[in-house]
Order: sequence, then structure tokens, then C-alpha cells
Amino acid sequence: MLSLRAWLAPSTPQSSLVAGGCAIGLALGMKTLYSRAGADALLWILAPSSWLARFVGGIDLTYEPGAGFISHTHRMVVGPACAGINFLIICFLTLYFSFARRSSRKTEWLISSAILSLVAAIIANGLRISVSARLWDADIYGSWMTPDRMHRLAGTAIYYVSLLAVYFAVASRLGDTAGRTQRLAPFLWYAAISLGVPLAGRVFSDGARGFSEHAAWVLAIASTLTFAMFLPSVVRNRVCWKR
Repeated sequence: MLSLRAWLAPSTPQSSLVAGGCAIGLALGMKTLYSRAGADALLWILAPSSWLARFVGGIDLTYEPGAGFISHTHRMVVGPACAGINFLIICFLTLYFSFARRSSRKTEWLISSAILSLVAAIIANGLRISVSARLWDADIYGSWMTPDRMHRLAGTAIYYVSLLAVYFAVASRLGDTAGRTQRLAPFLWYAAISLGVPLAGRVFSDGARGFSEHAAWVLAIASTLTFAMFLPSVVRNRVCWKR
């Protein structure tokens, strides 16, 4: 069994395995602990997210115990569904497992990944709240594009773009020259956690109906944004090849 000193020491195969197990354990623990949590238990992430939306987006949000942050002007409630816990978990796992190989101290990178993911989640949540408030009041809806559907699509796009942004910011900072396969890590982690885990739960409880539309939209948005990410390099390579 590894001692605390050995765990904090420079990376060894054993410490890498332990740190990886801790990353998975932290993600599972957070998912289990906060999957059914109320607004009061999620204040640690709802409060700074709402403050950011109020400060940057000018959204009037007032805290109501047990309910969350309410905007009477925009007729919206920022509650547990807006906490972005799934995004926090996805971001944490993506960062840790994508770049742990670059760190000689896996424990330090584990903590850094958690902090970076929390900051990214708060910023993404604040942006999502601000955009959702504006979209909710927009006169753009019809029989096909409903406010709820637009809310879901905007949230997916904001979270996925935020994941790509923090991933490539860290890659650039570390001087990482990842190949195309590794650059698919955000897409794979996003799909696995946002779709794979809920689908497994619904299948287990025999409640998978109604999930197909959500999955289709998530995959369509994530695939489109991922393709857009690769497009410049593909075009540049083709131009160079023709020359």
C-alpha cells in the first residue's frame, strides 16, 4: 500500500495508477452525491455562476432558499439543473486523463485539473444563464423550435465549446502537440458522460424512451463543432498537397 509520501512523490507506475483511480473515484462520487441534490446543497457552484451572470449579463437573480436563484424579469429559475455538474465531471476527466502523462507529479495535476474544471464550469454556467435568459424572451419560436428545445441546444453548444476552449488552452500552455486521435478526447469524454451514463441508467430502469432526441441533438452539435475544429487543418493540408 502506498504511503502519502510515495503518492505525492514524482510519478511512478504505482502512483499513476492510484491517481487515475482517484480521478475516477472523485468523478463517480460527485455524480452520486449531487445527482439528486437540491439548490441549497449546490450553492457552492450555483452562487458564483449566478453572480457571474448578474455581473456580466445583467441578469437580475435573487436567491430563494430551496429553489435557487430566480429572475422575475426573465421568468427563469437557476436551480439544480443549471449547476453544470455533468460538465464539471466531463471537464475534469478530460483534462486529467489527456494531460496526466505530461506531469511528473500526478497528484498535483489531479488537483490542478479539479480547480481548472471548477473555474471552467462556473464560467460556462454564467454564460449559459445569460444566453438562456435572452433566448427565453426572444420571438423566434414556433411549433418545431420550442423554448425548451432551444434552451437544450444552446446549453449543449455552450458547454461543448467551453470544453474545447479549456482543453486547447491547457494543451497550448503545456506545449502539447497532440495528434488527431487525442484531439478527439473532448468529444469522446463528452459523449460518454453526457449520453452514455444517462442511457445506461435509463436502460437499467427501463426508461430509455424519449432519450433518442436528446442524444441525437447532442451528437449532432458536438460532431459539427468537432468537424469545424478539424476543418482548418484539413483545408491547409489539402492546399499544401496540391502545391
